[in-house]
Amino acid sequence: MQWVLGAEWEALPLAIRSHYAISDPEESTLVTGSMIIDYPDWLRPALKLLRLGKALVDLKGGPMTVEVKKWRGEDSSVLCWHRHVQADDGRRCVFPSRMVSRRAHELVEYVGMGFGIRLRVHVEEGRLVYRSNGHLLKLGAVTLPIPDSLLLGRAVISEEALSDDSFLLRFEIVHPLWGRTYSYGGVFKITR
Repeated sequence: MQWVLGAEWEALPLAIRSHYAISDPEESTLVTGSMIIDYPDWLRPALKLLRLGKALVDLKGGPMTVEVKKWRGEDSSVLCWHRHVQADDGRRCVFPSRMVSRRAHELVEYVGMGFGIRLRVHVEEGRLVYRSNGHLLKLGAVTLPIPDSLLLGRAVISEEALSDDSFLLRFEIVHPLWGRTYSYGGVFKITR
């Protein structure tokens, strides 16, 4: 993340920098918290299909208990994520992904089956903000671009520091025709 953001890295508050500052492949960070997930009921069948590719979380409601572990891959351009979401009624979901830095201010987050989302990353008023810039499907050596509007819409993710060891996370996808199709948000604490 430091390489992707360049000089903007220094504008991030400690809470945001500390859970991305992973310099060694043996190192990891852990954040825990709770969040609420929302989407329209008509979208449930599509989310079940997306879960087959390990994309998004198909639980709804909350607050749900969340644990997110991050570590660097052997290749320093890769940041691995493992999200575990637990609902009060015992339902749970695991959402792994890996972010690969492509160039300054651009990442691709890959989930299962070669599916990915291109993300532009910047620091805006002290917040870390990701904005989707299309999706892609990687099939061997072939990469097929997919516009945001052909899926759920355009995603915006932001992390805003609340203290030196906690932050507010907001994630929202808005489609140009259907409006807000998916969102989640909550408060997280950096535990290691």
